[in-house]
Amino acid sequence: MILTKLKLENFKKYSSLEISFDLGLIGIIGKNGSGKSTIFEAILFALYGELKNKGDKEVVRNANASEKDVVSVELDFELDNSEYKIIREFRGKTLSANAKLYKNTELITSGAKEVTTSIVNLTKMSKDAFMHTLFASQKELTSLSNSKPEDRKKMIRKLLGLEKIDFVEKELIEKSRELKREIDAFKEVLLSNEDVSIKKENIKEQSTQKELIQKDIEKRTLVLEELKLQELAIKQDLEIYTKTKEQKQNLKARCELLQNTILSHQTNQDKLIKELDTLNTRQEELKGLQSIKQEYISLHDKLKEQEKLKEYSLKKDGLLLEQKELREQYTKAKDSIKVLEFETKEHNELIQKEKELDKNIESYKQLLLQKELEEKRVIQEIAGEEKLIADIKKKIENITTLGKESNCPTCTRPLLDEYDSVIFSLEQIVTKTQNTKIDTANEKLLIIKEEKENLENIQKTQVKEHFEISKTINLIENKKRDLEALTEHFEKVTQKGVKNKVELAKLEIYTYDYNLHESLLSKQKELKTKYEYILSLETMLKRVDSIKEELQTSIANQDKYNLELLQKDLEYKAINYDEVKHQEKIKQFDEVQKEKDSLITVINELKVKIATITGQIKTIEESLKNNEIQLSKVQTKKDDLMDYEKIKINLAEFKTKLNSKVAPRISDIASSMYAQITKGKYQHIEVSNDFDFFIYDEGKRYPIERFSGGEIDLANLVLRIAISKTLSELSGASSIEFLAFDEVFGSQDESRRMEILEAFHTIKEQYRQIFLISHEMEIKEMFERVVEL
Repeated sequence: MILTKLKLENFKKYSSLEISFDLGLIGIIGKNGSGKSTIFEAILFALYGELKNKGDKEVVRNANASEKDVVSVELDFELDNSEYKIIREFRGKTLSANAKLYKNTELITSGAKEVTTSIVNLTKMSKDAFMHTLFASQKELTSLSNSKPEDRKKMIRKLLGLEKIDFVEKELIEKSRELKREIDAFKEVLLSNEDVSIKKENIKEQSTQKELIQKDIEKRTLVLEELKLQELAIKQDLEIYTKTKEQKQNLKARCELLQNTILSHQTNQDKLIKELDTLNTRQEELKGLQSIKQEYISLHDKLKEQEKLKEYSLKKDGLLLEQKELREQYTKAKDSIKVLEFETKEHNELIQKEKELDKNIESYKQLLLQKELEEKRVIQEIAGEEKLIADIKKKIENITTLGKESNCPTCTRPLLDEYDSVIFSLEQIVTKTQNTKIDTANEKLLIIKEEKENLENIQKTQVKEHFEISKTINLIENKKRDLEALTEHFEKVTQKGVKNKVELAKLEIYTYDYNLHESLLSKQKELKTKYEYILSLETMLKRVDSIKEELQTSIANQDKYNLELLQKDLEYKAINYDEVKHQEKIKQFDEVQKEKDSLITVINELKVKIATITGQIKTIEESLKNNEIQLSKVQTKKDDLMDYEKIKINLAEFKTKLNSKVAPRISDIASSMYAQITKGKYQHIEVSNDFDFFIYDEGKRYPIERFSGGEIDLANLVLRIAISKTLSELSGASSIEFLAFDEVFGSQDESRRMEILEAFHTIKEQYRQIFLISHEMEIKEMFERVVEL
C-alpha cells in the first residue's frame, strides 16, 4: 500500500486541507498544535472508520463548523497495482456515518461497516494491527530498551498480538481447572444405587414410627389438662397464705425499726447536751481574748501600708537606673545621626548619574548590534563570491580535463575553437571578482571591525563606571536605612526619658522606712498563733444555735416514734397466720407441679421425635431429588471439559510454532539492517524468546544497555522496524509499503538526529514511503520531501 493523497473537510482542527504524498523519506513538519498527528488520525479514520481512541466521535467535527456542515475524509492509495479511493463522511447533529470505496474509479463497496470489512480484507490487518505495524512513537522506541524485562515482554507481545493468545490460553486453563474441581466436588456428594434403595426403605419405616408416637402424645395430653386444673386451685390457696405471712413480717420489721430509731435519738440527745456544755465554757474564754484580735487587725493594716511604700521605693530606683541608660543612648544616637546625614548627602546626585550611564550603555549596545549585522552581511557577501570563484575554477578544471570536445558550461554546445576564449573568459571573471568585490569587501570588513572594537572599549569603560556608581549607591542606601532606624530609636529614647521624669516627680512624695517595716513583721509573727486560735473559737461557737435546734427536733421525733410503735404492735398481734398449714400446701403444690412438668417433658420429647422423623424424611427425599439434578449437571460439565482440553492442545501447538518463528525472524531482520546502518561495525542483534535484546561486538554478546545512547537509539529503531515487518508477514500484509514515526527525534542533539536520518535513508529501499512527524522546524532541510503544516 502506497498513500497518494489526503483531503479533509471540517475534520478536527482542519476546515479544509488537501495533501499529496510522494515516495521516499517524507517529513511532516510543524509546530506543536499545528495538527501533524491529526494527519495520521485522518488516515486511520479513512481506512477503519474509527479514531485512535474509540470514544472521540463527538470531537471529530471542526469547532467552527455548524451541524449542517459535512465532516469528510478522502484517502487515495495504491495497492497491488490498483488505485483505490475511500470517502468517509459524518452528517447531521448525530454524526451519522457513511462510506464509499472505489477501485480504479469504480464504486465497489458502500456503507461504513462494509467499507471497513473490505479494507481489512485488502490489507489483511485489523485497526489495532495496522497501528502497531505501521506507526511508532519516540516513547514506544525508547520503551524497547528502557523498560523492565517483564514490561518489555508484555509490550512486544501486545504489538505482535500474542497477548490475545495468552489471554485465551489462560482462560481455557482456568475454565478446565474449575470444571475438574466442580466434577470432583460432585463425586463427593453423589449417591450410589444401593444408597438410593436404603434411603427409600428408610422413609417407609420412619413414617410408621411417626404415626405411633402421635397417638401416644394425644393420650398423655388429656392427663396433662387434669393436672393443670388441680395446680390452679392449689395456687390460689397459696397466694392467700403468702399475703398473710408478708403482712405479719412487714409489721414485725417496722416495730423493730421504730425501736432502733427511738434508741438512736436518745443517744444523740445525750451527745448534743454534752457538746452544749463544752461550748458555753469556750464562750467565756473568747471574751478574754478580744483585745488581742483588735491589736492583730490594726497591725495587719499598717503592714499593708508599708508594702505599698516598699513597692513605690523599688519603682523609683528602677526609673533612676533606666534614666541613666537613656541619657547615654540619647547622646550616642545624636552623634551617629550627624555622621550618617553627612555620608548620605550625595545620594540623589549619584542616582541621576547612574541613569545617564544606563542610557549611554544602551545606545552603545544598539551601535554594536548594527556593526555586527554589517559584519555578517560583508562575511556572507565574501563567502558568496568565494563560492562563485570555486564553482568557476571547477568548471575550468573540468573543461581542461575534457579538452576542446567538451560542452560549454553555459550554452551546453561543443567548445571547439572557442575553447581558449572560454577558459580565458572564466579566468577573467575569477580575477575581477577577487580584485574588485572580495578585496573591497575585506577592506570594508577591516574598517567595521576597528569601529566595533572602539565601540566595545568605550562600552566596557562606561559599564565599569556604572558598576562602581551602583556599588556606592547601594552602600549609601544601606546607610540611609540605618539613619531612618536610628532616628526612630532617638525619638523613642527621648519620649521614654520625658515619661520617666514625670513618673519620678509623682514618686517623690513617698518615703519608705525599712526598720519600721521589719519590726511590724516581727510583731505580727508573735501574735499570729493567738489570732488563729481566736478565729477557731469563733467558728466553733457559731454551732451553738444549730445544736439547740437539733436537740429540740430530736425530742419531738422520739415522742412521735413511741406512739407509732404502740399502734404497730397491736396490729401485729391481731393477725392470724398458721405456718404449718402453709408449708403443707406448698408441699402439695410442688408434688402436682413436678408430676405436670414430668408429663410435659415426656410429651415434648415425643414431639421432638416426630419433628426429627419429619426432618429426616424430608432430608432423605431432598437428597434423592438433588442427586438426580447433580447427575445431570456432572454429565454436562464432563462434556464441556473434553471440549476445553481439545481446544487447549490445539492452541498450545499453534503458540509453540508461532514463538519459534517470531523472535528469530525479528532478530534476522534487525541484524541485517543494523549491520547496514553501522557500516558493518555490529553484525548481529539477538532477540531472545523472552524478548531481551543483545548486540554482538567482535563476536561477543552484550546487553543493549552496554552501548552508547546513539547506538541504542539506532538499535531501538531497527528493532521496531523488524517487529513491524514480522507483523506484516504474520498477517499476510506484505503489500503494505510505508511506515510512519511520530516525534522519534525527541530531545536528541543535531548529531543524533543525523544518525537517525541516515538510518532511515539506509532502509528506505525496503519501504517506498517513510513518514517522519516532527515539531523541529530546523530539520526540514534534511528530508527529500516535506509537508509543512
